Amino acid sequence: MVKRFLHGVGVLWGALTLVFILFAFVPDPARQLAGQNESEEVVEAIRSKYGLDLPIHQRYGLFLSGLIPISMDAQGMHWVGIDLGRSFITDRSVTDAIYAALPATFLLACSSMLIALALGLMVGLGLSLITGSTIDRVVLGFASLGMSAPSFVMAILVSWLFGSVWHHWTGLPMTGGLWEVHPFEGPRVAWSHLILPSLTLGIRPLSVMIQLTRNSAHEVLQSTYVRTAKSKGINTTQLLVKHVVRNSLNPVMTAASGWFASMLAGAVFVEYVFGWHGMGLLMFRALETNDLPVILGCVVVIATTFVLVNFVVDFLYGRLDPRVRAQST
Repeated sequence: MVKRFLHGVGVLWGALTLVFILFAFVPDPARQLAGQNESEEVVEAIRSKYGLDLPIHQRYGLFLSGLIPISMDAQGMHWVGIDLGRSFITDRSVTDAIYAALPATFLLACSSMLIALALGLMVGLGLSLITGSTIDRVVLGFASLGMSAPSFVMAILVSWLFGSVWHHWTGLPMTGGLWEVHPFEGPRVAWSHLILPSLTLGIRPLSVMIQLTRNSAHEVLQSTYVRTAKSKGINTTQLLVKHVVRNSLNPVMTAASGWFASMLAGAVFVEYVFGWHGMGLLMFRALETNDLPVILGCVVVIATTFVLVNFVVDFLYGRLDPRVRAQST
């Protein structure tokens, strides 16, 4: 696990370094902020304020030091938090902006992944028992369509159908964030606003989970020890729970980890269409206004999430499959 952790740190450092270099060589953001007709003194003041006048190696050092939440001095170690700079547009701390937006995106990603895992495992296990049947082919056909559908197209269709056309049946709004302001009760959590974006964001991973679970469980069902268990008269439920599910989860976990991390980045269009005030919408607006510190801060969070999720999945592999522990030693 120590080797895996060090490998993850190396991958994260490489990814963040590459992203920093890409953003360091964009056209002069100070001139874009000030406008083409502004004086050079104003442009220089903006460069000085945001550190754009420093050499690239000093800017890189400040960027990496801002990612270290602990500082050391003569009195010892102190927690100073993570510093991702300040927004070019609002002059707000990027860390504070992401901290305020990330919980909504995390909640959206978790709910979407729970829907995809729950339905994907149930449907996939059921299809593994009737492989080759008409129902199997029909469900796999719909799963292929769901996997190939772009998220922004599905977001528009789902919002229009369930939030407008069928609103008198569903009672669900087309748009809305996690919080709403009631005229008498004040701010309150609007759980109904979570349903449509969660379903939309979970369509593609659900399609993947169905196919992976179906194929992996079907392969396990053909193994020798499963045939031996069948010959001993074990019923189907016990067979699936005790022998099939655990031994077919590794590819599903791999896909789920990748999808969960990518949802933090892929939720941009879904959050924009549904008006969900999360990190995806924050990144979309930053891209519209060329707010580079906010974009870079969001990329840092996404890259860190990918590394942490993969590290946790590597740990869970050893718990689910003893053969992984044996190979690692």
